[in-house]
Amino acid sequence: MKKDAFYYGSLIAFAAFILMIVIFIYEAWKTSRSDSKNQGIPVDQTQKGKSGFQDFSRYKTIPTEDGSEMVLIPEGPFQMGSPASGGDLDEMPQHPVYLPAFYIDQKEVTQAQFSKFSVATQYPKPVVPVFQEDLSLITKPELPVVGVSWNTAQDYCQWAEKRLPTEAEWEKAAGGDQSFRWPWGNDFVEKAANLAGEEDGYKFLAPPGRFESGRSPYGLYDMAGNVAEWVADWYDADYYKNAPFKVPKGPEKGKFRVYRGGSWDDSSVNARVAKRFMAAPHQTSAVIGFRCAKGVPPGG
Repeated sequence: MKKDAFYYGSLIAFAAFILMIVIFIYEAWKTSRSDSKNQGIPVDQTQKGKSGFQDFSRYKTIPTEDGSEMVLIPEGPFQMGSPASGGDLDEMPQHPVYLPAFYIDQKEVTQAQFSKFSVATQYPKPVVPVFQEDLSLITKPELPVVGVSWNTAQDYCQWAEKRLPTEAEWEKAAGGDQSFRWPWGNDFVEKAANLAGEEDGYKFLAPPGRFESGRSPYGLYDMAGNVAEWVADWYDADYYKNAPFKVPKGPEKGKFRVYRGGSWDDSSVNARVAKRFMAAPHQTSAVIGFRCAKGVPPGG
């Protein structure tokens, strides 16, 4: 009897061991199969929500008194500018930049928002110097404000208890820490932004937030096209050659200010995240608007 008990006990133990090995191999096979399905898929494509677009709910947003929603851009490094084979000379060299966390408007400032500022402060209304069509086509309340100088954009942001984003902040918010070529990725996507032509559905301006597939890695709208956007920095074509690693703020002085992002009148090349434009601080245009940013207060 003792020999039989020992025999059957050993048999059961051996069978259990074999079963455990089989289960282990099966689980490893499932994991390998799942990983192979996701190989080659960009990170932002693995986070899609029910709508089929990326789920941005993991990024903190806050409402502000001027009617904007601001997105928290996390602290950390990214590669600013373009590699030697992929951009203009003033976008080089591509270099690492570290930024603390900051908030930036999810959408461009609209005509309606600017009108509230104008009424509250008796500030002059924007002036568009050159536009061949009926001005009402680009000055509707729901459209992004244009015809604003750098000085005016700065005044609005200060009134709203914000500021213009630095050039580095704008670029990180547009391209993410992956340093995408366009806000949505490294390959151009037709109809992901409001650019020159009517193929995207708009001849001129579009209400901010219409291009869901063109959102940046942090969920910002219209970082390519619609209106180009003023940023805080003075322009210097050689600034990147000696730019600091931590919190670059641009040259201390200059003749021109930087604006970014391309507009409804630009090509896809000019809508690249790293593309830099310059204009005099007093200049106004039918293609330049802005959005605001602000630092993160202690504890929040």
